[in-house]
Amino acid sequence: MAENSPENDPASQNEAGASDSNAAQQPDTGWLSRKPDIDPNSPVPITKKCKLFFCTHFGGIVAFIVPLILLPILTPFPPEKWQWCAYTLCVMAAYWVFECIPLPVTSFLPVIIFPLTDIMSTRTTCLAYINGTVVMFLGSIMLAAAVEQSGLHKRLALYSIKIIGYSHYKMLFAVSFVTMFISMWITNTAAATMMVPIVFALLRVYESQGLYKIYNVDDKTGELTATPLTSCYFCCITFAATIGGIGTLVGTATNLVFKGLFASAYPKAPEYISFPLYSAFAIPYMIVLNLYMYLYLAVYYMGLFRPNSAAAKSVKITPEGLASAKQKVESDIKALGSISCHETMVLCLFSLGILLFFSRSPQVFPGWSDRIRDGFGIENGKFIKDSAAATFIIFLMLYLPATSAIFKNFKAKFVDELPKGRIPSCLNWEVMNASLPYSFSFLLAGGFALSTAAGVKYSDLNGKIGIVLEKLQGLPNSIILLLIIFFTIFLTNFASNVAICNVITPIAMQLAVKVDVNPLWYNIASGIAASFCFMIPVGTPGNLIVQSAAHIPTSHMIVAGAGPTITTLLFSWSFMLLYAPVIWPIMKDNKPEWLA
Repeated sequence: MAENSPENDPASQNEAGASDSNAAQQPDTGWLSRKPDIDPNSPVPITKKCKLFFCTHFGGIVAFIVPLILLPILTPFPPEKWQWCAYTLCVMAAYWVFECIPLPVTSFLPVIIFPLTDIMSTRTTCLAYINGTVVMFLGSIMLAAAVEQSGLHKRLALYSIKIIGYSHYKMLFAVSFVTMFISMWITNTAAATMMVPIVFALLRVYESQGLYKIYNVDDKTGELTATPLTSCYFCCITFAATIGGIGTLVGTATNLVFKGLFASAYPKAPEYISFPLYSAFAIPYMIVLNLYMYLYLAVYYMGLFRPNSAAAKSVKITPEGLASAKQKVESDIKALGSISCHETMVLCLFSLGILLFFSRSPQVFPGWSDRIRDGFGIENGKFIKDSAAATFIIFLMLYLPATSAIFKNFKAKFVDELPKGRIPSCLNWEVMNASLPYSFSFLLAGGFALSTAAGVKYSDLNGKIGIVLEKLQGLPNSIILLLIIFFTIFLTNFASNVAICNVITPIAMQLAVKVDVNPLWYNIASGIAASFCFMIPVGTPGNLIVQSAAHIPTSHMIVAGAGPTITTLLFSWSFMLLYAPVIWPIMKDNKPEWLA
């Protein structure tokens, strides 16, 4: 009867509640809880235990086993200094590749090992962790933070899309070149992150018109997967950000790494990798790479030059769709309003910083730092570096107000007209400090410490590596350049760009010495190549951001990245072989004075 049914029986309800409570308190049994056909009380096979242990504790296992596996490097005992340096290099390389401990923590291993093995003193080792290149890196990301806080980058992106157009071909072109340009001045990750919501908004306009599908939906699981055209757009974002990063020295940390490695390996060399000289080489090179990346994606995904293909027919947009996209962009621009005082101040200060970088010591005419140096009678050509200019601009951004409200103090006639609180500066320190990636500076510095220790003055590891590399002396320079670029691009798809640069570039410079080539040549070739990760998501944060945001399958990214990887390899080889010696004629001198 109804009164005795479980639904109405308070005792039954209490028992059910207790049962539910107990169930909620039961610990998760992991893989067993997801396998209803397996009895939780059944014995666990030893193979399953090993598999679970290995998968769960992979990082710890690698961190423990790698130093043991590499012990033969230290034989015969007692090890020499170059052996300890080689051991440290290999351990750090393995830790960087597998990321078994945080990358910046790995970078501090030289501080532990080098003083204990008499390679370098603690003071000498720690000096590598704060130098001009590290300060320049911090300055560049602070400049980028100021641009992001002002919203200037969004205004630039929206106006560029408005000017270029709204068809898929034009939009892809706008996305690629706007992202590339922005990534020249702010980090690749920030540029990619900024473009994701803008592209999503435009694609949703097309989807609302029934002209386009952003996702495919699995009928069984309901899982969203990016359509090929969606993958095209979002892969274009991260690829363009990667390519744009090589355009200026402040575009990505990798550029400052290979510059710093060259300076630490050859302190007597003039400053060849200066802002204007590097940009004179990198900007045309960057534009060509980005153009061919765009062409590959447009031809493959949009049927460019193939008007009768299915891809070309799928991207046709009706006039109504174009009008809707135009309306969306214009509404976003309207929402931004007229350019603010904050944006104007940041634009002026940022432009001043770029001007100071280019005119510091351009080498084609005396720069402002050259005149200051000559005025004080200082012979050191590197007396003032870009880090001084970057720090000066950051100081101004933290000092100058972001709004004109400060003038109300002079114009106000009544108390109510005075500013009600503190006026923010162009760069908000609290906001920036909460998200500033300080740890990347340690990643750079770990490579500098290794590079310094590997020199003749301390362990002469470079000399030992050079003996091994002498076997390549019979190969032409063009083939060695191709091998360096290919090997570096391959590795950087699987590990941090900065870590790969720290490992490969010193070896490449030593190889150059052994095959009678100017080490500046191989330094730039390997350093720039370390940035080019297009196929694997884990290779760079930008790839991971767009993959997670747009639900792009790894297979889609591999297909989208295959073309840019091949074109980048070929054009990198061509530019390094033919154009780099035009910008740096010293490359043709295989026995420069500073190499002795």
